[in-house]
Amino acid sequence: MWLDCGLVVGYLAVLLFIGLRGGRQVKNTADFTAVGGRYGTAVIFATLAASYIGGGFSSGNASEAFSHGIGSTLALMGFALAMMGIGRFLASGVARFQGVSTVGGILALDYGRGARVLCGIFAFLSCTGVVAAQMEAMGLTFRTLLGVPETVGILIGFGIVVIYTTFGGMQSVIAADMVQFLLLAVGMPLLLAGGLHRAGGVHAVMQALPPAYWNPLNGTTPWGFLSLFISLAVGEALAPPYTARLLLGRTPAVTARATVLGGAFAVPFFAITGLIGLTAFALNPLGDAATAMPRMILTVLPIGVRGLVMAAMVSIILSAADGFLNGATVGLVCDAVLPLFPKTSPSMELRLLRYSNLLIGAAAVGMALWLPNIFDILLIAYSFWCPVMLVPLAAAFRGVHVTPRGLYCAVGTGFVASLVWTLFLGEPLGIHGSVVGLAANAAVFFGNHLRLKRR
Repeated sequence: MWLDCGLVVGYLAVLLFIGLRGGRQVKNTADFTAVGGRYGTAVIFATLAASYIGGGFSSGNASEAFSHGIGSTLALMGFALAMMGIGRFLASGVARFQGVSTVGGILALDYGRGARVLCGIFAFLSCTGVVAAQMEAMGLTFRTLLGVPETVGILIGFGIVVIYTTFGGMQSVIAADMVQFLLLAVGMPLLLAGGLHRAGGVHAVMQALPPAYWNPLNGTTPWGFLSLFISLAVGEALAPPYTARLLLGRTPAVTARATVLGGAFAVPFFAITGLIGLTAFALNPLGDAATAMPRMILTVLPIGVRGLVMAAMVSIILSAADGFLNGATVGLVCDAVLPLFPKTSPSMELRLLRYSNLLIGAAAVGMALWLPNIFDILLIAYSFWCPVMLVPLAAAFRGVHVTPRGLYCAVGTGFVASLVWTLFLGEPLGIHGSVVGLAANAAVFFGNHLRLKRR
């Protein structure tokens, strides 16, 4: 076990080294956000994949598969399809935004400073929620793998992520993502192979599962499943960390290709993590669903390999946390604060970014301690992005716009519709509020667009 723990500690030390080394190269806001097209297909693909594969899409998927069967894994395929669709139909529009480094900067081109500030506020809220979900997953992981209290695990994850993102900004995040992508791409197939071997093979696992586990509607309704599929497809679509990476490619073709590849990679990865959950159930049907994946690591893998996969699981969570923490910080400072105070000095801008990064990370830890369910935290975070910003951003990539007033009406309608549907109506038919808010936003936005075209 000491060897395994040593591998995890060594991996965390590498991340700290990356952050501190990258911090020496960050002298201003442009360095912190890594502005400018400087990365090729391989880097954009790897950093995208590392960013979206977090605790919810890995251990959360395994947990849901353990509890209910294949439904959550099939619903997650909506995210993969959405990512490939963005690469195929939207990513080429990045050519309009040369020199832009933030999500709010995209909307500012068509709608001005007010839209940028609004986008920055919602980016901050949604990304902070996703970071909280990753911190909660980190607590569960460290508790199960290393035996430390969950709160201590959350604080360890917070400390590691905050150090390298605060000092190195996006440059350190991308460098860390390269290491994290390699670990998760190797570690999860190794875990599945070890689990299947221990269980007696694929056929033995299939025989051990209840028949209901092969029904995607197990534990839900057709409307509930469709709602979850759509919510997972659009909930993180064009979220700040992913959109920021679209702005880093050398050319629009590079960006589009990397995004399609990122979506394609999600298909086998989600299938593998779902199968891990099913295999864990076959091995121990009375076990704890929330810790199905980390407990399987401890029981089916030999020393050494176990340490590698432990590091892979930690990397999965950190890779999502770092991108969303950077997205929350950049959204708050660069899009929401600095446009209101344009005379801020470059040195003060960098200090604001670093101080905000630390405070936002601390806020995410508080949320993780308050809301212990990873999927619940993610759905709350989605409500601050998908119903309000997805439609205007997607339209901007296609060169479609409305008047500033039309934008604010669409954003407000989407947010209110999501809020009313969730809090006051209790999500009838099991349809998530973010899906209703998205539909309301789209109706108002494109209604205004059609009216503008008729003038």
